[in-house]
Amino acid sequence: MNSPKYSRRFRTRHDERSRIAVQKLVTFQLGSEYYAIPIERVQRVLKEFTAHGTLQTGCRLVRDHDETITIIDLSTLFISSHDERERHYLIVCTVYQGERLGIPIPEMPAILEVPKDQFSEIPELYRQGNLAPAIQNLINTPEGKVFFYINLDLLIQEVLPNLHNEREKLNL
Repeated sequence: MNSPKYSRRFRTRHDERSRIAVQKLVTFQLGSEYYAIPIERVQRVLKEFTAHGTLQTGCRLVRDHDETITIIDLSTLFISSHDERERHYLIVCTVYQGERLGIPIPEMPAILEVPKDQFSEIPELYRQGNLAPAIQNLINTPEGKVFFYINLDLLIQEVLPNLHNEREKLNL
C-alpha cells in the first residue's frame, strides 16, 4: 500500500506538468538555422515537387492535388545562412481561407512539442538588424537548440503585401 505522503507528492508533480501548455511545431533547418511553424497550419509534406514561374519576389508555383500552391523560399528572406542544398520536400501550409503556401526545404521536417515557457521574445537590439517581422519568437530547447518561430500570417503580409491588402478590402 502506498503511503499518503508518496501519493500526495506524485499528484503534485503530475498536476504541475499538466498545467504547462505545450505547442506542437513542425521544425526544419535551412543553412545553420532552425525554424518552426505551428503544426495546425501544416496540411501535408510533399516529397519531390516541380516548381514553375519564378517571380522577382522569389515566389514560384507548384501544382498538387488539383490545386495551385504558392511557394516562398525562406532562405532568400531570412537570416543570411543560405542553404544551397536541393529542396526535396515541400511543407504545404494553410493560410487565409483555404489558400496554400509551400515552404521548400532540403530534408524531411520534424515534429517538436515545446512547453510555452520555452518561447521567448527576440531582443530588440537583434531585431533592429532588419530581422524579418515574420520571425516572431525564439524557442530555446533543453538540448540547446534555438528555433526561430515563424508567424505564417506575418510572412504572407511581408512577402505578398498586395495579396494581403486585397484580402483586407474583401474582408477575407
